[in-house]
Amino acid sequence: MKQLAPSFIKEADLQKEADQALRESWINDIVFTWHWWLLVALFIIPWLVWWKVVDRKRIFEILTYGFMVMIVTSLLDAIGVEFDLWEYHYQFIPLLDVFIVYDVSVIPVIYMLVYQYFHTWKSFIFSNIVVSGLFSFALEPILIWLNYHHLLAWEYFYSFPIYIAIAIVLKYLVGILKKVSINQ
Repeated sequence: MKQLAPSFIKEADLQKEADQALRESWINDIVFTWHWWLLVALFIIPWLVWWKVVDRKRIFEILTYGFMVMIVTSLLDAIGVEFDLWEYHYQFIPLLDVFIVYDVSVIPVIYMLVYQYFHTWKSFIFSNIVVSGLFSFALEPILIWLNYHHLLAWEYFYSFPIYIAIAIVLKYLVGILKKVSINQ
């Protein structure tokens, strides 16, 4: 077996230390605090609301869109954390560096609701501009004020076009998938 480069060994050791520090911090300073309970609520409540209002006839299509949103937002979030553009101080679970509550609950549920209720491209784009503005200029500042989130090399207005692009590109992709599926 080939010997690992010293830099790989050093990186693995540093990563182990960072992971252990995250778990210790989560156990000692985060879990069961009001910050954590708010994360629990933000994780569960959007899905409960979604389940009450989702169009059951289109559930597969809407969930496909939502899962695509989850994948993209989680990936972009991980990239942002990895490149030290932002960081998070409170985690729902101490397994990932991303803000999992936002990436797999808040954002996808709101995007799925917009996808469900705004059928034309014009209304969909307008609605997502409004939602993107709320995410970028209201919710992100609130998360920072509550100390969940800290911007290192990022500005609120950078997020705005990204939120819009995610919604539009993924709606377009779901449209393509629908056409392919109907033609088969």
